[in-house]
Amino acid sequence: MKSSEKILSKLNNLLIMNYEIEKVYLKSLDLATNDKLKSFFRERGFERNEFGRQLRGEIVKLDGKPEQLDGVSSNFRGILTNFRNYIILNLETDLMEEIYLLKRVSIEKYNSLLREINLPLSTCKTLMKQRDSIYSNMNAMKRQEEFVV
Repeated sequence: MKSSEKILSKLNNLLIMNYEIEKVYLKSLDLATNDKLKSFFRERGFERNEFGRQLRGEIVKLDGKPEQLDGVSSNFRGILTNFRNYIILNLETDLMEEIYLLKRVSIEKYNSLLREINLPLSTCKTLMKQRDSIYSNMNAMKRQEEFVV
């Protein structure tokens, strides 16, 4: 597989992951009753939608075809089920741990792609900006959790 094909494949995988996470956040938004939680899910869903838009643009710049989300994978169905259960049972600490884990997995996927050789500069900048945004949000969650405890 050529380097550009590998990069496009990984970009599309990242795009699909962002679609799925956006869906998880938006479905969780519908379930949440707490205004703070609703706001969190709305903001994170919007953020992932914006990430997807930017990733699609990078894929097109590289003469690739952005993939569409057919359905949610089994991994993300499991995450959505966990989110739903934590929301319904009002287990906010468990929910925050699951969100934190989801963000860590996202960062790992971004880092994997950022290690690719011959990654175009504009793509690299976009990926770093998105990864850093996720990381910053993850750290803010951690600080808030430490403040509350």
